[in-house]
Amino acid sequence: MKKVLFALTAVALIALAACQGSGNTSTAENNNNQQQDTMKSIPQTDATVLVLVAHPDMQKSTANAALAKAASEVEGVQVINVYDYPVTPEAYKEVVTRAKAIVYQFPFWWMSAPHVMKQWTDEVFMAFSQAEPESLVKGKRMMVCCTTGSPADAYQHGARNKYTVEEYLRPYEGQANHAEMIWEKPLHVGSQFPGGGQQELEQGCKQYQQRLKALVEQSK
Repeated sequence: MKKVLFALTAVALIALAACQGSGNTSTAENNNNQQQDTMKSIPQTDATVLVLVAHPDMQKSTANAALAKAASEVEGVQVINVYDYPVTPEAYKEVVTRAKAIVYQFPFWWMSAPHVMKQWTDEVFMAFSQAEPESLVKGKRMMVCCTTGSPADAYQHGARNKYTVEEYLRPYEGQANHAEMIWEKPLHVGSQFPGGGQQELEQGCKQYQQRLKALVEQSK
């Protein structure tokens, strides 16, 4: 009899745990769905240069926040943080179609961009480059603006990082080439390192605005 009661109790506990687990999963899914439903739609403007920032926490950012602000002050430029919107072709179709130039802006993480930029490339850019009847990015200009935790002279042959920033950014140049876009020289802002600071960042913001203004002019 005791064995029977023990077995029944065990079965009841397993069933209860399963129900609780199912409930937790459902709650998590509901929360995720609610979060996706409340995500903002990308504003539609007349800008011809689209700056795609990839930074997971702009409130804690110094360099990328300053660069994004500088970019937003240039007439004809629209700045979007890809962490703020759904990474889907549908979300970006209008702004990418309108843009004449696309700029990737991100902090250099392990010689590349934060993972959402890669996701954007795989799931959004790829769809647009292969769109039928015509690519949505072919013939447009593409540029990268990145910040690093090392000064510019650390990215040289024989220096600590062994290669130049442009060499590390070859995959993005290859992306532009494969999509028949016009590759622009990247902008490297190395201000986030010991001894670096406001002067380097201010200079980088000015250079960034100059480069973006040139892209706007070329888009006319």
